[in-house]
Amino acid sequence: MKKIAVIGTGLSALSLAYHLPALDITFFEKSWRPGGRVSTRKHQQYAFDHGAHYLKLDHGVIGLNEFLKKIDAIKILKGQFCSNISQNSPIEDKEVIVGKDGNESIPIRIHKSLHYPTYFSKQITNIENVNNEYFLVANEEKFGPYDYIFCSMPFEQSKKLLDQFIDYSEIPDIEFDAIWTVMIAFNKRLGAPFQFGYHLTPEISFLMNQNFKHEFFNEECWVVNMRADWTKEYYNIENYVLEDYVVNQMKNFFQSEADAVFKKSHRWRYSYTKKSLRDQNSKGFIESIDKRLYAFGDWCEGPSMQDAWLSGKKLAKHFSELRLKG
Repeated sequence: MKKIAVIGTGLSALSLAYHLPALDITFFEKSWRPGGRVSTRKHQQYAFDHGAHYLKLDHGVIGLNEFLKKIDAIKILKGQFCSNISQNSPIEDKEVIVGKDGNESIPIRIHKSLHYPTYFSKQITNIENVNNEYFLVANEEKFGPYDYIFCSMPFEQSKKLLDQFIDYSEIPDIEFDAIWTVMIAFNKRLGAPFQFGYHLTPEISFLMNQNFKHEFFNEECWVVNMRADWTKEYYNIENYVLEDYVVNQMKNFFQSEADAVFKKSHRWRYSYTKKSLRDQNSKGFIESIDKRLYAFGDWCEGPSMQDAWLSGKKLAKHFSELRLKG
């Protein structure tokens, strides 16, 4: 049986492994848990989905909802949504898909269902080819040999690992927007008439109430995304300065006297794919000449959770067809 190494355990990597036929697959993950940017930050009694916020109900990826229901990874919620808060757009009911126990439960339960061995807290720093066999290097450790290696990580990181084997001169660079995300717990309700929406202020692009998602804390909790252009301008802002700024922005907007009892911020460097690989050259992945090394991820298809899943699904189809031809 062919030995396969998959670097990363985000949705693209998990989708690839799920859609491939039974093979000898091993995951390598630099973090302590699977999921990538599908992440839930927990602190004491609080929980914040501070990465991907939700999955659209009508995302269009065939079979995904059914699979996630089968492994009991999701729930469907109806919330009050406003498409443009600052312009007083009408508030409407909107159904979304979220993780059963925070959005991190989606990749965690997918990973558990696959039953493939995984090395957590292993950051792969190099790939070596010795006598036409591929090995992975993490600090002083070497793993392998592997017949195939799939790199599911941001474009720049996969390029750094693979550029000794793949000619990137004809491959367009993928540009990402960085996004500052702020997590806040207020000691009382702000009085917002919606649970999530866009464009609260010129600086805040999106915010989502966490209470109706997690249902287990008393304070009112929010996750706030800053605009990409604002994040670029204030990329190196001090966390506490940003957090205080957003708290004041929200209190002023809702004319609230609530106090923040918890605040935390995180900068996502590779948050949003500005133009995908498919948009630029119609390809859904990058492969080496010997068709044994691959790079893929949400950046191949688009910025959303469904794009990440679709990226792995399409590469699995290509790889399976390639093996049949071989």
